[in-house]
Amino acid sequence: MNPDETADSEPVKRERSRDGGLQRRVVLVADRDPAVTDELAAVLRERFTVRSAYDSADALASLDPDVSVALLDPSIPGLSAQRVVDRVRTDDADCQVAALADEPLDIGSTAFDDYLVKPVDDDHLTETVEQLSRRATYRTTLEAFYRVARERADASDERRERLDRRLAELDDSLDDIFGSLDGPEAYDAALRELDADP
Repeated sequence: MNPDETADSEPVKRERSRDGGLQRRVVLVADRDPAVTDELAAVLRERFTVRSAYDSADALASLDPDVSVALLDPSIPGLSAQRVVDRVRTDDADCQVAALADEPLDIGSTAFDDYLVKPVDDDHLTETVEQLSRRATYRTTLEAFYRVARERADASDERRERLDRRLAELDDSLDDIFGSLDGPEAYDAALRELDADP
């Protein structure tokens, strides 16, 4: 497992988003072939902070709330790719997961949010990760909106005014991010797990 890496190898700089959280631009790359992992990571380092993993145990160890996108080979050695996906879905490592596949997948029958067929074109790789990152940001912002809305329900009048301003800011952010998503399928993917939330 490699620590966070950028193209210039300087310390990772994270920008604050409007909801006060860190803007999540960390991508985890984990393929069964270390050369593929390294090639994809090298391309992505131009625009993202990248973590490389060479088996599922490394991938599990690399997951935390900073990771917004995970690119995962379903046949990665170790514990199993499914354990990594399950961790993403149930732990605080909440991100979008794309399969690094050898052939096209029926996403509806998998736990993945998207897939890339290897060998992956550099432009397609970057575009897909950008799209998945926007989906992750949308979901995170939507969760923040719901959290503030719940707080507002029980707040005093003075605090309610402050929370109303906060909700308006988050609503504007949601509109901006939603405008960048690509069609209804992306919207559905951004909300995939929210439907299952209590």
